[in-house]
Amino acid sequence: MFAPPFTNYQLDHAYDDMFDSDGTSRLHYQALYQRLHDLPAAELYQRQKIADIAFLNQGITFNVYSDGDGAERIFPYDLLPRIITGAEWATIERGLTQRITALNLFLNDIYNDGKILNDKVVPRDLVYTCRHFRREMRNIRVPRDIYVSVVGTDLVRLTDGRFVVLEDNLRVPSGVSYMLANRQVMKRVFPLLFSNYNVRPVDSYGQALLATLRALAPPNRPDPTIVLLTPGVYNSAYFEHTFLARQMGIELVEGRDLLVHNNVVYMRTTAGLRRVDVIYRRLDDDFLDPLAFRPDPGRSWSAQCQSRRQCRPRQRNWHRHRRR
Repeated sequence: MFAPPFTNYQLDHAYDDMFDSDGTSRLHYQALYQRLHDLPAAELYQRQKIADIAFLNQGITFNVYSDGDGAERIFPYDLLPRIITGAEWATIERGLTQRITALNLFLNDIYNDGKILNDKVVPRDLVYTCRHFRREMRNIRVPRDIYVSVVGTDLVRLTDGRFVVLEDNLRVPSGVSYMLANRQVMKRVFPLLFSNYNVRPVDSYGQALLATLRALAPPNRPDPTIVLLTPGVYNSAYFEHTFLARQMGIELVEGRDLLVHNNVVYMRTTAGLRRVDVIYRRLDDDFLDPLAFRPDPGRSWSAQCQSRRQCRPRQRNWHRHRRR
């Protein structure tokens, strides 16, 4: 026997997305709440199993490096969606746009003119002692002064329901592929409920990201070549790297697939060298350039395997994928 939804459900001091403090469902959750009560508990369990199988069949997995056995795990999926109203999202969107703009201006300043440091608005020591501050990037002008092209911002809710930022990942943010896959599974698990809620689409993310990358290309390259640079198959987010490259229709490359000649990056192909105009890198700064940063970039992916025996089957599968 399966217990009905919300059996022995307890409200505490934390903000509850679905229920008010008196235990009644919030207005924008009422349709979902009623649907969950109408479905037999056994069917809810079955739909959860269907979602898990869908993730497994699509290879939507991730690794935890600290896990001793190095096993892949299915991305956790919750049948209960978090519903955000249009008004709430409008506030979040405005706030994040303002925040990301400010972060980009801050990075542009500390790596160039340093006005915010000279004026002592931000202590110089606070910036210069940060382990992620890259002195190698001082006075290097990036295209269009855009330091922040892709951002991963973590939001949490306070007890009064307000959204606040937990952290901003401006270096190599990951996870968007899981959101997109989650949306597809949700459409299959609750198709009618999903359509009735008039949810805003996210299917265009791949093309929006591609447009962002194209905007960073040199002005004299009307049809730029764009690649996604991955550490390799042993990276925990490798599923996302392949997913996004496929969504954008661009090449997925490793460091050994690229070379530099006369200060121009080229990609090795079966037809010879091909110029690369934009690189969407998905590896950390430390492993980007062995001359400027860590001298052992190859270890960034190979050392993550517990043993060569454990890694070899995945490597063979990946080579077959590349040949296709």
